[in-house]
Amino acid sequence: MPERYCIVDVETTGFGPVTDRIVELACVLIDGDRVVDRWGTLVNPGMGIPKEATAVHGITDCMVAGAPDAAFALRKARRVSDGRVLAAHCAHFDLSFLGPAIGGEAVCTMRLARALFPEAPNHKNQTLRHYLGIDRIAGEHLEAHRALSDALVTAYVLIACRRRFRAGHWSDSWARFVRRNALVCRKPA
Repeated sequence: MPERYCIVDVETTGFGPVTDRIVELACVLIDGDRVVDRWGTLVNPGMGIPKEATAVHGITDCMVAGAPDAAFALRKARRVSDGRVLAAHCAHFDLSFLGPAIGGEAVCTMRLARALFPEAPNHKNQTLRHYLGIDRIAGEHLEAHRALSDALVTAYVLIACRRRFRAGHWSDSWARFVRRNALVCRKPA
C-alpha cells in the first residue's frame, strides 16, 4: 500500500503563534507519488491583518470577513488528514500554528530537501519550486505565499525527495531516513 501523506500549509497574520493567527489553511493529499486531493480555505483570524502580512500573501481583511473561524478550519483539516503522515515545509512553523488539533509531528520537506538535494541553490519552498520545475510537473502556475499553492509545491518537493531517495541506493529505509533527517515534533506551548 502506498504511503499516504497530508501536506499542510498556513498563511498567518505574523510569525508568533501566541499573538498571531491563521488567515489561510490548506491540505494536499498524496498517495505514494501522486497528488490525489486538495482542500483549502481562507480563515477569519478575528483580528485585523497587518499590512506587512498582506504584502507577503495578499490576503486582506475583506477577503476573510466571511470566512470560517480557525476552529472550523482546523476541524476540517483534522478530518482531511486523518490516517495520513503530516508533512510541511518548515514544519515547526506550521505545527506551531496548528497546535495539537491536527498532530504533534510532521515530516519537514525543507530538511528532506537539504539532505537529498544538497546541490540546490537553497532550500526555500519557492527556490525548490523553480529548481525542480514544479509548475511544469504540476501542470499549473502556483502562486507563491498562498496556502494551497505552497502546499502543492511542498507536495511535489516531497515526491521529488522520495524519488531521489529511491534512486540513491541508500542503506536506510525511507522511514528511518525520515526519522533521522526530517521528522519534527510540535514544541509544547
